[in-house]
Amino acid sequence: MTRVRDFNPTALDTHASPGLHVSWKTGWFFETRVWQFIIFLPRWLVSAEARERICTDEDQKNLEELLQRDFGGYTSSTTGILGVGHRGAAFEKNIHRQIAVLAARWRGTKRYFKALRKELEACSGEEQILILRQDLVIA
Repeated sequence: MTRVRDFNPTALDTHASPGLHVSWKTGWFFETRVWQFIIFLPRWLVSAEARERICTDEDQKNLEELLQRDFGGYTSSTTGILGVGHRGAAFEKNIHRQIAVLAARWRGTKRYFKALRKELEACSGEEQILILRQDLVIA
């Protein structure tokens, strides 16, 4: 798909909340249950003929600043991750940047990441942006 526009971080402003941050508890007998979200940000579409940009360096920078503001931080891979799959009848290769964030477990967090997926799909022109959610227990 063809890139549509720049990523717009203000599209997430209505979903930002202090409730997104993980509440860290300390002590011998406390465990913190959190969600880890892993965002696969598509950077390049790779074909035999060319390499087409999907999301730009500026898109990635704006996304990372947004996650730092709304969640207090993130973890990002330093190299691209290759994804291969079908698009219609043809195989497609994408190079992604993997970005992970820890978040509080509540309804507002789910709404936030649903809105983030929608914004990333709208700006990138991609039919589906992969965002994974995992349950974690931090002991």
